[in-house]
Amino acid sequence: MFNRMRAVTFTILLLSTASPVITINTAVAQTQSSTKIASTVLATANGQQLTQGMVDSGIKIGEFVAGQKFSQEDKRWIKELLIKNFHQNPNNTMQGYRFTEQILSEMKKYSQNPVRLALGRERLFRHVYFHDLAKNQVNQPSIMTIVYKYSPVIFADPGNNFVVTKRTIDSIYAPINFVAQSAGRPTQTPNYQGMAQGFPRYYKTISAHQKKNWATAESRWVRFQTAWSKSSPQQKQKIAAFINKQLKAGHDEGNIAGYLLHNANSQNTASNINGLQSKINDELESLRILNKHNFQMRYLFGI
Repeated sequence: MFNRMRAVTFTILLLSTASPVITINTAVAQTQSSTKIASTVLATANGQQLTQGMVDSGIKIGEFVAGQKFSQEDKRWIKELLIKNFHQNPNNTMQGYRFTEQILSEMKKYSQNPVRLALGRERLFRHVYFHDLAKNQVNQPSIMTIVYKYSPVIFADPGNNFVVTKRTIDSIYAPINFVAQSAGRPTQTPNYQGMAQGFPRYYKTISAHQKKNWATAESRWVRFQTAWSKSSPQQKQKIAAFINKQLKAGHDEGNIAGYLLHNANSQNTASNINGLQSKINDELESLRILNKHNFQMRYLFGI
């Protein structure tokens, strides 16, 4: 997904320069009123028109990259910014329409595949952020201004195309809290400020494999959720029993979460849960994998 570099390039153009995109009609039928609203002309320049539908589509892509719906206040701010930028460079705006449409089409194509969408979001965020960083445009007003509001960058390594955001941190905590909830234990709340301060030191200590896990934290968590949703009640009970057994043996919640993610990400099917169950009684194998996929969370959070 999102492997068409020209489409990605123009989506970067959309997000970093606040240019709007063309709307795509995904409904089988629209009411006359909604069509009228979408086609409402907001600005005209050089014989070209900016419509409400185009603004809505720009907001839609911004929400996708952020992984969250924008507030009405945010949408109004984007609308005003898009109108301003359209007047300044209408030709540049119109040039990006066709290629941005491909991105929206891909989003629609994979709307029922949350794993592919998560992968696309991770890749697109990296592309746009590092483009803005290279152009020294991160702090310039754009749709990404709102994206960064909801998912600020915690740490970035441009040389290795590596970025950690608030959404990344949430995706790291999610499986840990899943383990805690399964055992009836209290969940943890991320300390984003502490993470931002401690991550540069932590980053120097981790392997390439661990860096990859961080870079794909959201899609890995979504894969586990997908496998979990396909599991039977009996399978879920066995996993809960496994979690409780490992916790009683003194294993860290983060280590157990890493073990579950490792197995769920082997293949994105319910059979992964069966594969995990086949190892429940094999304590040596469990310990080996738990150690191999240690997230070193205590070291990071203890700063």
